[in-house]
Amino acid sequence: MKYSLQTDGDGIEINLYPSLIKPHFSNYEIFWEKFVTPLTNRPKNVQLKTDSELSAIGKGPHEVCLSQLHYSALRHIARAHTLRQEQNYGLDHLVFSLSSIVGAQDVAFELLERFKNPSLYGPWLGKRSGGVDGGREAQSKWKQFDGYPLQDIRDYRNHLVHGRTPPGFGNQYPKIGKESSYFDWRKVTAVSSLPTVDFAPAVEIHDEAFNRTISYFQAKWGSELLPNI
Repeated sequence: MKYSLQTDGDGIEINLYPSLIKPHFSNYEIFWEKFVTPLTNRPKNVQLKTDSELSAIGKGPHEVCLSQLHYSALRHIARAHTLRQEQNYGLDHLVFSLSSIVGAQDVAFELLERFKNPSLYGPWLGKRSGGVDGGREAQSKWKQFDGYPLQDIRDYRNHLVHGRTPPGFGNQYPKIGKESSYFDWRKVTAVSSLPTVDFAPAVEIHDEAFNRTISYFQAKWGSELLPNI
């Protein structure tokens, strides 16, 4: 039986379909229909089957883990998408948006690596335990394999969350990749003119991070996941 996300997804997926999934992340639905729905009790309900029911169709904990990571990546990126709708989007919104975007990246990296090497990682391990690697190791392995994708976004988020507040003017802040040039606030506060090419409104910084991340997801779901299911 063929399912449609906009009618057969859960409430969150249905709500996100027109504004996020259909225009930006259509491969999410393709993977969901081919890989996730057989693991569930549809059409009765959207919950996952029991271990015995999964075993009967040749599935198990590994597939459940992947389905949960797939959904989690959407939930993380959706938080940033929702924050983007706020009026007067500013630095505080950006801090939470980028945290959600990087969280989505982390989950996506783990999913991609676990899908690529299913036997290497314990499905219920967040990190290495008992000699078996978990999610943390899967994330690291994928980043290394793929040349540390989106790293400048991740660095920017780390500076926002773990470092000093970036200097700004008129709700404009250093762009991604320019933040370290302005760790000394006086480069902004003590000069009469600035290289405006280095600065952007908070919402534009969000948009760059969001668009590049969701484009990466769309591309990698298409090249790494869909051909193998």
